[in-house]
Amino acid sequence: MNRGPLRPAGIRGLLRAIAIPVALFSLLAFAGGAEASGDLEVRRQGTSWARIEDGGNIRVEGRLVGSIDEDGDVRVAGRLSGRVDDGGTIRENGRMVGSVEKDGTIRSAGALPGRVEKDGTIRRKGAGWGSASPCCSGFRDVRRVAALLFFFDRGFFGP
Repeated sequence: MNRGPLRPAGIRGLLRAIAIPVALFSLLAFAGGAEASGDLEVRRQGTSWARIEDGGNIRVEGRLVGSIDEDGDVRVAGRLSGRVDDGGTIRENGRMVGSVEKDGTIRSAGALPGRVEKDGTIRRKGAGWGSASPCCSGFRDVRRVAALLFFFDRGFFGP
């Protein structure tokens, strides 16, 4: 009689009982890693509008439209279009066009079109415009949101 390895029924049940929680734990650990990836999601009118990926890629409505490098350079469709300096100065094609201050205030052409608050709320002319999350633990996040607004949504700065 060729019966294969002998395993008492209790051990088989124990193996199944261990395998299911281990599989669930692995699945949850993998899913939790996506949330902690460093991506920054920007919502407008309650729906997801844009994502700044941890590596710097910018997606607007799911489409890759450009990137923000760690040094502040901003590329639109692969072409260098400007930068947001460490101090917050916003430059387009080398020319100063605005700034973002440490407190999140955004300036452009002498006007104050908006602000990125510490909790991630984005205000345009004082009213709630949208939100960024997770945001804004430091000036790096504020600079990235300001770059997104300036280079990928000119309407934020309009009338």
